Amino acid sequence: MAKKTKAESEATRELLLDAAEDAFLENGVARTSLDAIARRAGHTRGAIYWHFDDKSALFQAMLDRVRLPLADLVEEFAHDSGEDPVEVLRRLCAFGLQRLTDDPRHHRVYTILLLRCELVGDMNPSVESQEQLVMEVLELFEKQFTRAREFGHLNPAIPPAVAASALHAYMSGLVTQYLRDPAHCDLENHRDALLAAFFDWVVR
Repeated sequence: MAKKTKAESEATRELLLDAAEDAFLENGVARTSLDAIARRAGHTRGAIYWHFDDKSALFQAMLDRVRLPLADLVEEFAHDSGEDPVEVLRRLCAFGLQRLTDDPRHHRVYTILLLRCELVGDMNPSVESQEQLVMEVLELFEKQFTRAREFGHLNPAIPPAVAASALHAYMSGLVTQYLRDPAHCDLENHRDALLAAFFDWVVR
């Protein structure tokens, strides 16, 4: 058999990830086997192990296709080091919600992550990675709210750590409710108003 070119190998990897995305969305993560993913992609289980060590690695690669580094995003939104950190966070959150509504892949993967992925460790192949992501988000939020307090833009009654936890919980609630029932969380039409409900509370 002729050796695959790098382009062919990458195409096979993307095909396997597409198949995994579809299978996880349809059946849930725990109930989806590697054999089922391979069959859906028109390949053998061996093809999966050529590209991924295990189901956890496959799942993580699927997440990585939609996840953008938060630190890079903050730097992109904060064009000026003197810009209001709260406004940076507001625009960062707006960007995240817009991607959820406008990008079909982003929508599918986060539906899998939040609604089709069991929370029990042995049933969730990426639970450790998710916990690490939460800590990264909380750290980033707290850092921005600490800067906001230094600039005098944060409500003095709200500690930065509390503001960070509250924002994470609020965003998680918006995203989850939208994925469950968009009619009761209309991010497409009310995104800015929903964000204002939170940020107007933390601004001094």
